[in-house]
Amino acid sequence: MNALHVTDQEHGASVIPLSPAAGRRVALSTRERRVVIAVADFIIGALACYIAFVALRHPHLHQLELYEPLVIGLFWVVSLLAADGYASQIPSDRNSSGFAVVKAAPIATLLTVLVFFIHPYVLTRPVIAAALLLGLVMLIAFRVTLARLLLHESLATQVILVADVDAPVDLVRALKAARFEYRVVDTLVDGSVDLAKRVKEMIAKTGAEEVVVTNNELRLTPGLVEECLTHGVRLVSGNDIIERYTGRVPLDSVDVHWYLSLPDSDVWRRPYAAARRLADLLLALVFGVPFLVLLPFLVLAIELDSRGPVWLKQKRLGEGGQEFDLLKLRTMSVDAEAGGARFAEEGDRRVTRVGRVLRATRIDELPQLMNILRGEMSFIGPRPERPVFEADLEAKIPHFRSRLLVKPGLTGWAQVRAGYATTIEETTRKLEYDLYYVKNRSLQLDLQILVRTFGTVVGWRGR
Repeated sequence: MNALHVTDQEHGASVIPLSPAAGRRVALSTRERRVVIAVADFIIGALACYIAFVALRHPHLHQLELYEPLVIGLFWVVSLLAADGYASQIPSDRNSSGFAVVKAAPIATLLTVLVFFIHPYVLTRPVIAAALLLGLVMLIAFRVTLARLLLHESLATQVILVADVDAPVDLVRALKAARFEYRVVDTLVDGSVDLAKRVKEMIAKTGAEEVVVTNNELRLTPGLVEECLTHGVRLVSGNDIIERYTGRVPLDSVDVHWYLSLPDSDVWRRPYAAARRLADLLLALVFGVPFLVLLPFLVLAIELDSRGPVWLKQKRLGEGGQEFDLLKLRTMSVDAEAGGARFAEEGDRRVTRVGRVLRATRIDELPQLMNILRGEMSFIGPRPERPVFEADLEAKIPHFRSRLLVKPGLTGWAQVRAGYATTIEETTRKLEYDLYYVKNRSLQLDLQILVRTFGTVVGWRGR
């Protein structure tokens, strides 16, 4: 079994070598690699600030406090978190890792401006500008050069892949993406009763540190868990790997175990809910004021472009299936649903000329700030669906109603990752992203969604 390969079932290509690695030293998970990169980012950001002081021969260099460069370094890390600069693929994707610094630069700039007011005569504008520019260059250089040392195969975790049937295509692709974290040294495709014994023999032969099982049922194989525990080997679900490296939850992995794993900690649930509500109110005010300034011009443009009302009210389903009236600016002709309700499509002829601009920039959704203020929606969450569509989709797509476990949002993980959906297949894929958010929602993920949404608006990628 030393020369086995995991095969992509769709294309028939061998994508992951399964020969054991020799001379193994220490294994690093992707999370540990990201922590190492984050610490390096922090040090480089702080060092860039200090170098800027020295290079500019600042007359108040002696007044520079130790915490000030450290704050700049911290701002870089926070900005990279917001720009998804520590995503699972970052350690292995040189281009994405470097570009994440570019995306984080505007956020770091906004945060660093605050430091100017803390110590204005020391942290002057030239110093801040030089520190940011130098930090940008140094961080990109680090991420595309030295950070690559973290990808040495000796740092990868050696794993055994255990399946009762051929490994799912999604898992094969996830393992390929995770090739610097997981090195598959052997595979076992067998559902026999002596599975635990065979896994024990493979562990002894390969020195594997983890066993990846393709489905949760395999964990119940008699003796398998015990064999792994007694040998200091972790038992990992392949579904968890897929989820982590694709940012979505495959529907066939959703079972009672998945629902039981949803976050429900009283310690963090209430503070998180309070922080979200406060952020919702602040963001609604921040975006609401400019919207009110633009509103008279928007109303005039809509009325001149096509006859009909400016405002649109639609029944939508919120958290727990509660109905509410969602507010929008009208972007379609008045008779758009004369033949019945249907999804928007690419190049939809029902959309007016002004409506195309409003949809491209997502301005038509801004009246939902009122829904957010009323507590019917949040800024981040699955998009609320119309009851007429919800019933049909629940009948066709398993677990579709699980989207109602959280409050709907103005934007969401599915919106920034998958965009609009017009078919059952596309809607199913969006549901998988929504389920990922339901399970993994956090302030960090919320911040990443906001940054990606801003990119969608600036890039006019709405539809």
